[in-house]
Amino acid sequence: MADYIFYHGKSSVTGKELKRVLGIDGGTEGPSSRPNKVIRWGNRADMRFNASGAVLNTKAACNNASDKERALTLMAAAHVNVPPAMTRFDGNLLIGRTATHMQGNGAFLITSQRDFDLAKNSLGCSHFMVYVPTIREYRVYVFKNEVIAVSEKRMTDHCTSLHIRNFGSGWVFHYIDDAPDEIKAIAKAAMSCLGLDFGAVDVIKSVNNNLYVLEVNTAPSLVKIREGSEEVEQMPAFQMYVNKFREWLHA
Repeated sequence: MADYIFYHGKSSVTGKELKRVLGIDGGTEGPSSRPNKVIRWGNRADMRFNASGAVLNTKAACNNASDKERALTLMAAAHVNVPPAMTRFDGNLLIGRTATHMQGNGAFLITSQRDFDLAKNSLGCSHFMVYVPTIREYRVYVFKNEVIAVSEKRMTDHCTSLHIRNFGSGWVFHYIDDAPDEIKAIAKAAMSCLGLDFGAVDVIKSVNNNLYVLEVNTAPSLVKIREGSEEVEQMPAFQMYVNKFREWLHA
């Protein structure tokens, strides 16, 4: 029986590269026969054939993380600090989010009740949170309760927004070696309460030096396609996950 990596269409660039480098089967439809071990790279769909061995990131855990509103609720219940949820505009700036999103998309700055209503009824926002003025933002890569890499989000020369910090508005992640222990601790706590084996946790530090978890990604983008070609460029965390996956597959 072969091992299998189960990715979806939006995570297929990294998923295909992991499949190639690990030398295992994989795809978006699930295995055509019973696999040995399975890595769920963000795909939370049912599989026709369940694994005979272990699974990294169960379907239930992927569901917990992928439904961003549910994830925030579970983290708050586990006393992991998250931005306060809101059901209406009360005069404070809010961020509206869609239920599922990738690469920071599906985020909208809410400045009025009219914005709130439009975001909910026309833009597909399922939940809203208080906007937290931020001085630092990190992405913490975790595997089996071990932090294997940390990157910090920084603005580029092409930045178009100081509040919505995503790739589309000109913000990118830079890998760092000196992440504070408190950042690593809150990231591991978020992973634990969602039941995840691996993932990338987005953590912000507010102007008041408080830490908040924004979300947990079960299929972080770890490669990018080189402009003008079909070749991919691996980011530092890619090889770190490859090493951990290989150890787990061969255990």
